[in-house]
Amino acid sequence: MYDDHIPQLDVELVELPSADKLGIELKSTHKPRILLLYGSTRERSFSRLLVEEAARLLQRMGAE
Repeated sequence: MYDDHIPQLDVELVELPSADKLGIELKSTHKPRILLLYGSTRERSFSRLLVEEAARLLQRMGAE
């Protein structure tokens, strides 16, 4: 589902987070895992579209 092309996001203005930038000790070797849920099964569900957009942004920032 990961799409590297996000036209509404200017990648030059987005600073990707890292353990060094956040000032934390790296304890895990995998990417952050984030679960996003939506409740509608309709084909044109705005909550589903919002979750899919959030997933693209989170994946672009390095999450799983």
